[in-house]
Amino acid sequence: MGFPAKYIATDLLAKIKTVDGDGSGLDADLLDGHHASYFALATSVNNIGVPGTQGFGVGICPSIPNGFFELSGTRDPASDNYGNYQYSDGSVMVWVPAFYYLYGTGSNGLGINVVDIKPFTYFTSITAANAAGYVLHRAFYNAGAVQPGLFVDKYLCSKNGSIASSIKNGAPLSSNAAHNPFSGVGGYANFYYGAINVVKSRGSNFFCCTQFIRSALALLSLSHAQAATGSAFCAWYDAAGVTNFPKGCNNNALGDINDPALAFTSDGYSNSAKTGSANFFARTTHNGQNSGIADLNGCMWEISPGIVSDGANFYVLKTSVDVRSITSGNTLATDAWGAAGIAAMYDSIGATYGALTASNSLKSLGSGAQVFSGDASGAAWGATGAGIPLVGGTGGANLFGNDGLWDYRPNELCPFAGSNWGSGNGAGVWALHLGDVRGNSSGSVGCRAALYL
Repeated sequence: MGFPAKYIATDLLAKIKTVDGDGSGLDADLLDGHHASYFALATSVNNIGVPGTQGFGVGICPSIPNGFFELSGTRDPASDNYGNYQYSDGSVMVWVPAFYYLYGTGSNGLGINVVDIKPFTYFTSITAANAAGYVLHRAFYNAGAVQPGLFVDKYLCSKNGSIASSIKNGAPLSSNAAHNPFSGVGGYANFYYGAINVVKSRGSNFFCCTQFIRSALALLSLSHAQAATGSAFCAWYDAAGVTNFPKGCNNNALGDINDPALAFTSDGYSNSAKTGSANFFARTTHNGQNSGIADLNGCMWEISPGIVSDGANFYVLKTSVDVRSITSGNTLATDAWGAAGIAAMYDSIGATYGALTASNSLKSLGSGAQVFSGDASGAAWGATGAGIPLVGGTGGANLFGNDGLWDYRPNELCPFAGSNWGSGNGAGVWALHLGDVRGNSSGSVGCRAALYL
């Protein structure tokens, strides 16, 4: 039939990472007959899967970076290790292939807040996807290029000698001296901004998991919840739709407020749990399967860069920025905070945007109205990519777990996501805290790493 699948996947990878002039599509080469004839063959690699089915939400990396190796079952959708890879320090990371989403408006073929997910290879170009109403998620743009996918830590970072690693049953690192501090890894600062640096103890290309990545994982969970018909491939499934979302350590008693059967192992500090320690592990992953990313609901708040404020306006990171080069200060053009960094790396979305009104209050995510925009470009696309709801997108709904949105606008805003072990109903995959600043510290705020190819 021609070239082996592994060579086609590598060829596609090289072209996927080349955007055309306006940044809205792939290299035109992808559209020719030669490559089109291999799309079906290539979809076994780097395929996000079908919502509601086995293997959804993770996939096979098209080009394994140096230092990574496959686990037993990495290429088998039925395996607990599907889409899972191990790095040289022992960290387990999960490959999340790029995907398109169609967000239901009630007038675009889907009901309000219904989400459909398609693999990146489903369309011949981003332009073609947009014409069909589908949008490439913001998480798959970096350094001005479209990314074929990304690695995300399966577990929260914990101390592994002098490295912050993603290891099961680790004691999660925090930004405070009282609880497994960042400083214990290699003298990193015990403040929120220390997360930018501590993840690089694993290597310079690793970066603190962004709010865009967190939002992408939450969207995958939402689509999976809507498509699932039972718990076989979605362990946290609830037919009644009341608690149909990933669970976690959030009831301040090493359990989940919505799942009394779930229990976690203490890490010895307050009611903080060891990473990935749930007795029913798959109930805590983004895809309800053992292959998924764990502890996105509760356990620890995760510092999630991508949104900042100067106290007057909100700003969202530009797609042209290479997140691997972001630094932790507040004076340089590469710094995540401060006037120079904001001017160089962020787009303003105004003093208020959508559900963000700087009301200094806790809101509950979800509504009977449309919660997120389905726009393919502009501020609305960027806001959706950061998990920022539309006006009318809060008030609370079971579909979104009634997750918390802490609506504040402090100078040097440091966002974090997911909530901690005591957040109760406010915890969840959509939870987003915009009320704290880079120079603060907490024993319940940690991080996880991510990596682009």
